Amino acid sequence: MGTAESPVGGLIYGFSSKRLRDDEFPSPCMHCPHPANRTFQPATTGTGGPQEQKELTMSKIAIVGAGSLVFTRKLVSDLLQQDATADTEIHLVDIDEDRLHAAEGVVARIGRRAGRRVPVLASIDCAIGVRGCDYVINAIQVGGREATRMDFDIPEKFGLRQTIADTHGIGAISRAIRTIPPALAIARTVAEEAPNAHFLNYSNPMAMVVMALERSGIPRHVGLCHGTENTVDDITRYLGLSDKGRLSWQAAGINHMTWFLKLSVDGADVYPQLREFARNVDVSQHEDGVRLELLRRFGYFVSESSVHNAEYYPWFLRPGASEDVSGFRVREYLYRLDKLEEDFQRGRSASDTDDSLPLDPQSPEYAPKVIAALERDIPYRFMGNIVNRAGLIENLPTDACVEVPCFVNGKGLTAGSVGRLPEQLAALDRLHINVQLLTVNGILERCRDSIYHAAFLDPRLSAQLSLDEMRTLVDELILAHGNPSQLP
Repeated sequence: MGTAESPVGGLIYGFSSKRLRDDEFPSPCMHCPHPANRTFQPATTGTGGPQEQKELTMSKIAIVGAGSLVFTRKLVSDLLQQDATADTEIHLVDIDEDRLHAAEGVVARIGRRAGRRVPVLASIDCAIGVRGCDYVINAIQVGGREATRMDFDIPEKFGLRQTIADTHGIGAISRAIRTIPPALAIARTVAEEAPNAHFLNYSNPMAMVVMALERSGIPRHVGLCHGTENTVDDITRYLGLSDKGRLSWQAAGINHMTWFLKLSVDGADVYPQLREFARNVDVSQHEDGVRLELLRRFGYFVSESSVHNAEYYPWFLRPGASEDVSGFRVREYLYRLDKLEEDFQRGRSASDTDDSLPLDPQSPEYAPKVIAALERDIPYRFMGNIVNRAGLIENLPTDACVEVPCFVNGKGLTAGSVGRLPEQLAALDRLHINVQLLTVNGILERCRDSIYHAAFLDPRLSAQLSLDEMRTLVDELILAHGNPSQLP
């Protein structure tokens, strides 16, 4: 077991790590029989320990960016359906008063449906909204659809097509420039108003936000993404399994490029069957053609989706070519935002007219279960995004954000050390880590040259554009968004 600790604002924020045995990697049930070692610890006051203190007060959970009505409804529905968080105080924060009011109504009606009295505080003032909270869930999307549209339209002037534009590539660089400054402002407000709170980040670009949090000394943070969990469902289907619970898996990498290292059913390796499946399908027609093609070429299956992965590499969405494989459409995220807006309007209408809203089935989202583990000392395993300070993945940079198995209970959170990735997988991840490190450095140091360097090293940009074109593209995006990172 190795431990890396660093002093942060008078607190020690260190990730404990341990090398995982095969039976300690996340599995579909996600419950861990082994006590977790500490990475961030619940605060204690008086003579009572963390668990004793928690039993005396109702926990307070803030959702920042609560105007995302579909996501807020999902989180609150999950929280109210598990005993550990069924009686909790919900704080909602959003700068859009109309959306905030709609979210407040939805939460109240879900509470009535669940038969719970749910105290709700809603505020456009972040300091008021997070004050005294035990947990803060960050789910902001800065600039909304209009900002996202610019992240598609401007690169398309240079012949660069994208599908999602939120995690890797030029869209992620632009999104980081406008997201990291307000995300850090929120985190610093949390540190002032709720110094013992756990900061659970959902905002993209996930890896770059987490790296910025770490470099800025924000304590007790972890990034949460359901992409790996959703991929388990896909693998289960491709293997023809009717019972997802039979599949055991091991995975590690970076957000949206986490690689499934081992797959077994009832103790037997089933990777040969998955590779055979990939060889036998027509990737140009299959809905998951990009990831299956990557499996063919690199030997391992990757997380998230073909829609996302299509824009991460120079081999897909090539200039002047139609889609080489199916499973994605250009500008997909804009279509999704339109659908989310329709869902928002429908949800707001329902909240205005219905006395209660049906509870959604419990989702695969991690935040409610992580909170329950900390509140009630319930061991839980999940895939978390944290900085690689302890060498959790040995052949990735120590200042990169990695997605690895994590363990949490009432004592805190432990990140699992997974050793080395197969070298070809580490090489693919490092291509994007280079871009992430330079982008975060450029934002935090207010160095536009570092942003240029990030663009120059992006695998898709460098395959399609000249250095001058990439520089001009970066400048146009920064100007269009009003230079939110104040880059000279």
